[in-house]
Amino acid sequence: MNWRWLRRSLGLRFAMMSGLVFLGVNGATPFSGTDSSATPPGLLFGATGSAVGASKAAAPVTTDTMYLTDDPGNWFRSATTGIPLSVVDIGDSVEVDFRLGQFTGTRHTVTLLLRPPSSKVASDQASSINGKVTVKFDVPGVYLFGCKVHPYMTGVVAVKDAAGNIPDVPKAELPFIGHLGAASLPATTVLGVLTTVAASDADKLAKWDIFGPGDEFKPAVPGVGEVWVDSQFERVPGQADGAGIAKPGSITVLNAATFTIEREINGLDPGANGKWNNPHNMWANDSLSVVYNGNWFGRAINKIDRNTGRILDTIEIGEAPTHIVTIPDQASAQFGVLTTPLSADDDLVKMRDAAGGLSVASSHATGAGHNHPHGHWISADGKKIVVPNVFKGLGIAGSISIMDATSGAVLKEIRHQPQGLESALLLPIASGIKGSSKAYVTSLASGQVSVVDLNLMRLVKNIPVTFTPNGLQGPQFGIFDTLQVPIQPPVSPDGRFVGVAVLSLTTVPRSPTGSADHVAIIDTATDTVVKYLATPAGTHGAHWGAKAGGGYYLYVTNQHSNALTIIDADPNGDGSASDAAVVGRIVLANGSAGAGATDGTGGQGLKPLPNVYDGWVQDTVALSGTGRLSAEVQGWVDALTPAQRNPAP
Repeated sequence: MNWRWLRRSLGLRFAMMSGLVFLGVNGATPFSGTDSSATPPGLLFGATGSAVGASKAAAPVTTDTMYLTDDPGNWFRSATTGIPLSVVDIGDSVEVDFRLGQFTGTRHTVTLLLRPPSSKVASDQASSINGKVTVKFDVPGVYLFGCKVHPYMTGVVAVKDAAGNIPDVPKAELPFIGHLGAASLPATTVLGVLTTVAASDADKLAKWDIFGPGDEFKPAVPGVGEVWVDSQFERVPGQADGAGIAKPGSITVLNAATFTIEREINGLDPGANGKWNNPHNMWANDSLSVVYNGNWFGRAINKIDRNTGRILDTIEIGEAPTHIVTIPDQASAQFGVLTTPLSADDDLVKMRDAAGGLSVASSHATGAGHNHPHGHWISADGKKIVVPNVFKGLGIAGSISIMDATSGAVLKEIRHQPQGLESALLLPIASGIKGSSKAYVTSLASGQVSVVDLNLMRLVKNIPVTFTPNGLQGPQFGIFDTLQVPIQPPVSPDGRFVGVAVLSLTTVPRSPTGSADHVAIIDTATDTVVKYLATPAGTHGAHWGAKAGGGYYLYVTNQHSNALTIIDADPNGDGSASDAAVVGRIVLANGSAGAGATDGTGGQGLKPLPNVYDGWVQDTVALSGTGRLSAEVQGWVDALTPAQRNPAP
């Protein structure tokens, strides 16, 4: 990897970044500048995650307003430029407006992630809020903002120097640049490769992996059942909240036997009740008759008829619900209860689905203080819930809570510490469990997967899964070195492998895959990565589904692409993932009218059916012959091998 290669390969992308290379707004000059001397990194957060509130001036000159929105690629929208970029002078202030119902449907943080090395500006909140934050800028350079609840929300403020230019971004501010072999890079270069800044269809076409029918290829061996994908970023004309503000997102349903798109479900159905907003993750009941969907930028859960796609019920449960998992223990009075973390709050909500529809049964704090829980998982015996708490206050330090599934009590909270294994717990985001004994938890900012012994309730290992642009790896390289983040880490139903989806925040490829994004396959016997596989832009979600004749496919979603990736972790069935391979790429675009470049994009949560995980598949198999399974679902169950019907590790 070198700077000449980067400049040559990204030239086209820069030309298409409308409003970034040639600002043309209020007479602003195109970016230019000089190198900055190497000084300590101008990062807001250290290992302890300390920070202070937004800087306040006695009489700030507010020259722009940035609105936090639910619009993919344009989450921080400048009132001046219309894109996630504000250009101001030294001493000017920008007001960030994220009042509920203005343009967003839930709470956020306005967190300054990167700043010029000599700047003293800081902005962060201990918990998600709605309101306004004003930030005054003290030195020229580039300032990068994000939301800790929704970490890919990105906004940039560029501060001009006395000559009207924007200084280059130095490696002291963004260590990623140093791994490219450069001391600094023009701001246009940095912005031009950030996949999270893509306000227009032209930007998305330039930065995202938008595939056509000719780019699709299918596995030689069919799958079993269906794969439901939250194509979260798809534009759906007419889909809006109660105030008439457009909201994105659809669900794309794939036939796993033929690998063809069966249908699309969206919030235009009257049952959505105007509460469909960035559909993020799903689950199904034991008979697979209904699918439950959470709306990450809203407050609602939808209940969907699996066969017809009609939305049967929608209820509001709290701020930014994320993943949904049912309690699988048939001996428990809470068997089948749905559990959902509120990522913009502190609790895990339990819901029941009865004759009258969905209702909230109880709510339980997932740790002490502020928690912001995200992608939880439940042990196969239904006894324990492993919950990543993304951040615990100011900064990015988080924790892992092990909860009693029945009572909701926190049995153990493993909190971030500056030293030791707990130092990896920086923005922990998602978990998976092998049987009932061992959990795997990803942390966005450290780029590591933490292994948790559930019997001893302690961390036993951290596994790095991200890479710098020049192919370096290790715990010393955090998010600002790699600009890669691990997200979903599901454990295969037989307990053999963990498939870790690793998302890149840039278009810059790196070793060992030659791609910007990848999937890491962990062997659970050794807890080491045995294979890295290239995947399209925005690799985010992953789940295992049944492969016809035995074994499993790992289905992988890509939020900055319109494709679903299919991985066979063990093609020859010998128990080793050394021959793991990408065996399919399915284009999710179905020609939706008005969707434009976003047709089929934004894949995040997904749910292969039948639910083949240990603890849940047995519940569905037990319904065979009872009349509770539809003929279609019964056919899926009949197609499972004995090992797939009872995959206990």
